[in-house]
Amino acid sequence: DATAVSPGGEWLAFGCAQLGQLLVWEWQAESYVLKQQGHFFAEIHCLAYSPGGAIIATGGGDSKVKLWSPASGFCFVTFGEHTAPVVDLAFVPHGRALVSASLDGTVRAFDLLRYRNFQTLVTPTPVQFGCVAVDPSGEIVCAGSRDTYNVYVWNLQTAHLLET
Repeated sequence: DATAVSPGGEWLAFGCAQLGQLLVWEWQAESYVLKQQGHFFAEIHCLAYSPGGAIIATGGGDSKVKLWSPASGFCFVTFGEHTAPVVDLAFVPHGRALVSASLDGTVRAFDLLRYRNFQTLVTPTPVQFGCVAVDPSGEIVCAGSRDTYNVYVWNLQTAHLLET
């Protein structure tokens, strides 16, 4: 299961693993804002709000990253480039890109203006990633591996591996 709080603090998002559902709860009104089937026949492993709160991203056991509009309640983009479950997501602070970490050994960066995978970050030897983060400048991406317990650091624009 995954959880996130909207930037304004008014909405709570939950990814329900067993049902594959995305639930958004407005805690003050005690009501659902959004309740949708998220990843069919797969668990939602992670979710994140965009910096402005206009987008919720989910990653699932179906190897997909989905973008949702809390305003409309619908998924408006699905990225299918990963080949194994997506386990973590992080928005770049300016909100125009999203990075995802997967058990397939890649960290992918998605352009949220053109809706495309613009960068694929890899390691010299295959690993399974368990987490990902982006620095405040949006230039550096860090990801931790589940199997080797290493942290990898890349330049997002060049995809150059800076440090292990």
